[in-house]
Amino acid sequence: MDLRQVFTAPGVPRRLISSGAGLLGRCPVPRFLRRGLWGFLGRRLGIDLEEVPGDLRDYRNFLALFTRPLPEGARPLPEGDAWLSPADGRIVAATRVCSEGTWLIKGTPYTSRELVPGGDVRLLAGYQALQIYLAPYNYHRYHAPCDLQILEAVTEPGDLQPVDPSLVRRSMRVLATNKRILLHCRTPDGTPLSLLFVGALNVGGMHFLHDRTLGQKPFLEGRRVYEPAPTIERGAELGWFEFGSTVVLFAPGQRIPLKAEGEVCRAREPLLAGTLSEQN
Repeated sequence: MDLRQVFTAPGVPRRLISSGAGLLGRCPVPRFLRRGLWGFLGRRLGIDLEEVPGDLRDYRNFLALFTRPLPEGARPLPEGDAWLSPADGRIVAATRVCSEGTWLIKGTPYTSRELVPGGDVRLLAGYQALQIYLAPYNYHRYHAPCDLQILEAVTEPGDLQPVDPSLVRRSMRVLATNKRILLHCRTPDGTPLSLLFVGALNVGGMHFLHDRTLGQKPFLEGRRVYEPAPTIERGAELGWFEFGSTVVLFAPGQRIPLKAEGEVCRAREPLLAGTLSEQN
């Protein structure tokens, strides 16, 4: 048995564990220890140290290392109109949105209202839902897949179950029961899209650059409408997770996936090509 399964059991104080992990991650480390310690942990966890900007000694705690930005000039934006991956990670599920009833992600049933709260799910009927799992070693910031405006944010309090695909059981339904934030957006031509950010064990913290209070304590159920709607450019940073978690991108069904389920994707790199009609 995987000992990590203990954290999925009923009665385990996951919020307390996550708070403790957050406190530990924020503990300052003496500067003279940082290069050796971060280098060791980076190699153990599989962090790409080539993409860590600056000197390792400048990262005063583990959380600063985990939530680092990209180095200046890294991952230049590709030409064309392909939608980009919003995050680093692995595509663990790719399915179609049903406007009514239930639908399956990795064999787990969800209702449309559970996955797309606060918005008109009919606008996303026929869309594709791409679930990207961020492992602890991944780059933890998320980016805009295309030019967009953020219309509203919906916050849903919940549990902090692990979202590691190897630990998730069908009965856990983490995409509907974990703490999560949903951004409803639109492109310049009026096409709707949504981004779902799911909290997890040790990942209670989610941060957004357009709204510094979104996702912060007290984390209450609610809806925020943005007027005027902030405009975010394709590939620009949206915010970051503390440690790692899951992002679900709800994108037009006509767009052509460039990555299949099980493949690795990287933020600011092409994920969905234009439609066939656009390419002809």
